[in-house]
Amino acid sequence: MPGLFFSTYIHNLDPVILNIPGTPLALRWYGLAYVAGFVLGYLVLLTLSRRSLYIVKPDKLADFITLICLVGVIMGGRLGEFFFYWLPEHGWSGFCADPLWVFRVWQGGMASHGGILAVLLVTIFYACKHHLSIPAVCDGLAIVCPIGLFFGRMANFVNGELYGRICSPGNPIAVRFPSEYFEFSQATQYQMQEVVEQAVGAPLHSLQLINEQGQPLESVFDLLLRLCRENESAREALGSFLNDRYPSQLFEALGEGLLLFILLIILRLVWRNAPAGIFSALFCFLYAAARIISECFKEPDAPTWGSITRGQYLSFAIIALGLAFLFVALRQKRGAQSAS
Repeated sequence: MPGLFFSTYIHNLDPVILNIPGTPLALRWYGLAYVAGFVLGYLVLLTLSRRSLYIVKPDKLADFITLICLVGVIMGGRLGEFFFYWLPEHGWSGFCADPLWVFRVWQGGMASHGGILAVLLVTIFYACKHHLSIPAVCDGLAIVCPIGLFFGRMANFVNGELYGRICSPGNPIAVRFPSEYFEFSQATQYQMQEVVEQAVGAPLHSLQLINEQGQPLESVFDLLLRLCRENESAREALGSFLNDRYPSQLFEALGEGLLLFILLIILRLVWRNAPAGIFSALFCFLYAAARIISECFKEPDAPTWGSITRGQYLSFAIIALGLAFLFVALRQKRGAQSAS
């Protein structure tokens, strides 16, 4: 990936894989990331279940994962984004002005903390209904959750959203994100538009996609993004205004996703008689640590409390949840030792 070697790399990835002809629908990397996370998570849990390393039986797993995906991950993640981030910024007046925002999940905006909380609640409901150990059911999900986090963060990078803080010029891993456009003043935005017009040799309004009624189908920013992907001169002109930033989405994909999954799956395969709840505790502690560290490189997407970001603040709640799981696991281990 160019941004890993050249600090002049200007993000120009297209979040759309394929537009469906004759419809306003499109296949996006963001949606594909969720599908990949669900499918691979299911396959890993199926393998563990067949090896008697997961309490949910193979023939019950598909229904359970479907419930987790729809209610836990998607609904929980979206509602978490709404209550933790969107609502504090826009208020109830903003919700009244755009009440359908919460349903437009294809535009991005999913809070991992909300998803984790919702998955926990769904798991408690499922375990109680089927008379299963709640910590044991949670353990399997804790192991595969990083898979979804990995793909989700990679999709954030493709979308050019949730980017990192400004880093020193010439940093070899720096990336310039066109979405920074919204952080500039209106005067600077107009200047950016003028420079891009000069670069492409045409006024922007003449380049906008229009419908049959002559109305524009894309905003000025969407047009700038399209030109950034299609026209090298426009990309360089726009990039001259942008700051070098950390690709924090990739940091999160690595720490919260790939490395955490590798560690947990190895421990699960090696530690066959682990007490129920221990992998949930490990996930909580390691995820929170990775999130707190990665937030140091990420541009805050919500107001901070001093030097603490909202993501870091919410991670402390995940640590508290991990302590609860650890208490259950240790109590079970002591009980097993006493019985023997």
